[in-house]
Amino acid sequence: MLNKLTYFKSADGIEIPSYDFIPDKPAISSILLLYEIFGVTEHMKKTAKMLANKGYLVKIPDIYDRLEKEVVLPYNEEGLKKGIILKKELGWDIPVMDIVSCAALLKQNNKVTVMGFCFGGSLAWRSAQKSFIFDNAICYYGSSISEFLDKNLNSPAIIHFGKNDKSIPPNAVEKVKRFCNQQNYDIKVFEYDNADHGFSCDERKSYNQEAANMAMDRNLDFLRSFN
Repeated sequence: MLNKLTYFKSADGIEIPSYDFIPDKPAISSILLLYEIFGVTEHMKKTAKMLANKGYLVKIPDIYDRLEKEVVLPYNEEGLKKGIILKKELGWDIPVMDIVSCAALLKQNNKVTVMGFCFGGSLAWRSAQKSFIFDNAICYYGSSISEFLDKNLNSPAIIHFGKNDKSIPPNAVEKVKRFCNQQNYDIKVFEYDNADHGFSCDERKSYNQEAANMAMDRNLDFLRSFN
């Protein structure tokens, strides 16, 4: 598995860095991995390496780069506050543009999955709504997904929520479920017992190994169905 830093040009001509994880054998397909509000953390890199070792070409676009270089925030209150500031300053339209621009490069040679966690989970959802470039989408605990029910999803998708996640209350999950049931594509919503926001990240206090493993197994089964 090869790991390297590359750059791609977004639709507005700005160059954005991308952390690339390349499998040793020809890629099965590609995954555009969108990070949490905390940036390119070791958790994101470990996830990318694991997926690359499964045979997928993985790119992590550094969408914070327009604001600050090489943002990596700690998993604490200070890091959360800083991440919220960056997220608000960045908005939604600009990162979606960057994500779709990055996906266009991958699409030349591979099918493309958009997979996102936390902030990235909402961005993955929004990107799959506002473009037709993705073959499928995987969204982890995106707290803004329930706010983005204005457009249909343009691909199959799976969504992961923790039942103990106070940032995504049950009524928001139910809204998302009703919306998904009305879509033309198959969109599955999974909820995990005793799982809080960030349950898939082993660097956070909310890490739940059982839920994390179950969700990733579902992701891999989902991806294999498109190979």
